[in-house]
Amino acid sequence: MVTIRPATIADLDVVYQLICDLEGETLNLTFFTQNYKANFQDSTIRSIVACDGVKVIGFLSMHIQRILHQERITCELQKLNILPEYRSQGIGSILMDYAEGLAKKIGLEEIELTTRNCRVRTQEFYKR
Repeated sequence: MVTIRPATIADLDVVYQLICDLEGETLNLTFFTQNYKANFQDSTIRSIVACDGVKVIGFLSMHIQRILHQERITCELQKLNILPEYRSQGIGSILMDYAEGLAKKIGLEEIELTTRNCRVRTQEFYKR
């Protein structure tokens, strides 16, 4: 059974793997670690993970911010990825639903996201 919970510092290794996979490159681990830890000190950033038992299988990061072209505070979905062996099982949708509920709970009315043109698989997911 898939469960959703806030990400923790202890999730660093698997989140690093997920983000490297998403970006298609091996990121600088030192900088990633600094940024990941700093995000927990920032009240405008929410990071959540999907778990299969105790195993982290997915990650979503959302940032609450004032975007210049928006009239109200917006939740911007920054990162979302699922381990390859768990894809196409609805886990991304579960994370998105959780993020939407969290945004509503804190009084936000919309979620914005962007993706790169090269992420065809990601674009197909968001179209669904």
